[in-house]
Amino acid sequence: MESTTDMQTLLDLEFDKILEWCASFALSEQTKKKLLSTTPLSDFNKLQQSLSQLQDLKRIKDAEKGFPVIEFEALDEELKLLKIKNAVIPLSGILNIHQASFLINSIIDFFNQHAEQSYDALEEVLENTYETQDIIAPIEKVIDPAGQIKDSASPELKSIRDAIRTTQRQIKRNFDKELRKLSKTNLLSDTKETIINNRRVFSIKSSYKKQFSGLVLGSSKTGNVAHIEPNINIGLNVELDHLFIDEEKEIYKILRDLTREMASHDWLIHAYNKVLHNFDLIHAKYRLSVAMKAVKPNLTTAQVIEVNGALHPILNAKNKKENKPTFGQNVYLDKTQRILVISGPNAGGKSITLKTLGLFQVMVQSGLFIPAKEDNRFGIFKQIYSEIGDNQSIENELSTYSYRLKRMKKFLRLSNSETLLLLDEFGTGSDPELGGALAEAFFEALYKKKIFGVLTTHYSNIKSRAVQLPEAINGCMLFNAENLAPKFEFKIGQPGSSFTFEVAQINGVPKELLVKAKKKLDQEKLKLNDLLSDLQKKTNTLEQEILKHREESSVFNEKSERIDSSKEKLRLKYEKVNKTIQLQEKQLAAGKKMLEFIELFKNSKGKKVNEELSQQVMQFIKAQKTKDDVKKKTNKPKRKLSKKQVESYQQERIIIGSKVKIIATKQIAIVEELKGKDTTLSIGNTRIKVALDKLIWVS
Repeated sequence: MESTTDMQTLLDLEFDKILEWCASFALSEQTKKKLLSTTPLSDFNKLQQSLSQLQDLKRIKDAEKGFPVIEFEALDEELKLLKIKNAVIPLSGILNIHQASFLINSIIDFFNQHAEQSYDALEEVLENTYETQDIIAPIEKVIDPAGQIKDSASPELKSIRDAIRTTQRQIKRNFDKELRKLSKTNLLSDTKETIINNRRVFSIKSSYKKQFSGLVLGSSKTGNVAHIEPNINIGLNVELDHLFIDEEKEIYKILRDLTREMASHDWLIHAYNKVLHNFDLIHAKYRLSVAMKAVKPNLTTAQVIEVNGALHPILNAKNKKENKPTFGQNVYLDKTQRILVISGPNAGGKSITLKTLGLFQVMVQSGLFIPAKEDNRFGIFKQIYSEIGDNQSIENELSTYSYRLKRMKKFLRLSNSETLLLLDEFGTGSDPELGGALAEAFFEALYKKKIFGVLTTHYSNIKSRAVQLPEAINGCMLFNAENLAPKFEFKIGQPGSSFTFEVAQINGVPKELLVKAKKKLDQEKLKLNDLLSDLQKKTNTLEQEILKHREESSVFNEKSERIDSSKEKLRLKYEKVNKTIQLQEKQLAAGKKMLEFIELFKNSKGKKVNEELSQQVMQFIKAQKTKDDVKKKTNKPKRKLSKKQVESYQQERIIIGSKVKIIATKQIAIVEELKGKDTTLSIGNTRIKVALDKLIWVS
């Protein structure tokens, strides 16, 4: 069975660089190798599972839920030793197994704690493992948290280490005692002591070495100092060496027994190794998606490619370093428009658009996220092939054109409805007239094969043929006809001009030479080129008008919002002023009445008059209270006025200049403006707005 693609296609699309980028995030060499050898799959279920696992990890990381750090050592060497009878895994290997078991337990515990979040796809990685202490407990029984064998690992080891410590203490006491004695003499050099073969020795001046009894273990480079072990410690040091050998033997026995214990769980340790490498691979893919700001592609069983805001990841990374923009492209292909012909000016972005689409499809079918918008859909193709760039072969004596013909022959033989072809500069490499005719024939043959395809071309006959074929569609890279500069924006639905003469003119080619060149052209081709150029210019103008309209609409909406806000502020201010006026009028009326009472009090004579005045004051206060009560009642929801009441208010007679009374406050006002059912009234120096049905005509 043919593979999904070939190595040339992966190199053409720079997929190898994506894999190198991804592998740089992997922890183990085994994972790096697996990533570097990744090729696209066509198995829908496997791809869906792979992408879902990556999405689960992304959800966990984005939510910062504290997923265990994937940090481990590969267990390949340990697994080999477990299969050998009486083999012994070194202490470092035992610690690696302990670390792996602890990490797997931590991951399982994480999923148990977040069971309600449903990370089913990622949990499937753990399907052949389970949480257990069967491996950790035996290891921790004999190894301490610092990674050293415990004294209690065996009675023999405890006895040996007790003897070691006793001997070391005796050696230290003896040495310190001799040092105190020698410090009172002139035998010691400035350094006094040093370490030779893990033994403390005295640094004796060579001229006095015969005056000190002991074993000479060395001397300084100049020969002025001799390093001598005191006689009192020689035997003890020999005994200590034997004890260390006994310790090593006992540790070997302990590790041998521990290896046998681990061998009974070899299948589980093997599962640990596999699971951790899988998590390493998923984590590397996740870190790549973060670096690319990528999203999950949405797989579909339908034959469709729908992507919005597609950014070529390598170009985008390069442009970011150089502070340049990268333009996202929108592409849609399905069975009704399955072949896309991209045309447009040189250096306008045709090849990058084609490569981006091809690279995305390969990345999707390799279980990777893509740097685009989330509203995307991708079908699965069983074959993905490309022909991009100049592929001369000196070894096989093939020209670019010969090489391309060889590739086209392969495509015609293998292609079917489940094939995606990516053809850059389709049909070039030979005589333009003859090459264009052959390219058109190839185009029709591939079309009949029901393939999906994206191709770039300058040939007018290919653009025209795409218009005629119902399941083919043109697309173009936009060009700014005013400054003759590419816009690097892709637009589907229309062919694009190469702007050959316009670009030549801006680059200083004499006008008369361009006129002469145009005369040599087939008039129909020249008309088509002019038509395409004119169409693109009008499209650019239309897009600018649309953009201008959107901007003006946005400005209008902002102004409208500001006006509405101002209206609300004025309404609140009116209510506040109206309340202030009412309060002031009330206070003024009360003040006038009190002044009358005071004047009467001043002019009154006799007790009887004062009693009458007091009664008047009390009646006034009672009357004011009654008014307040009435006012409170009037603030309650008002009943609709009867027809008779409306007629008695004579509101139909109210015009500008009329004197009116406000029903709610009994205030007299003059009508200054009248708009429909709203009026603007003047009360002294104050202007207020009141609805017409709230007024009574006075005169």
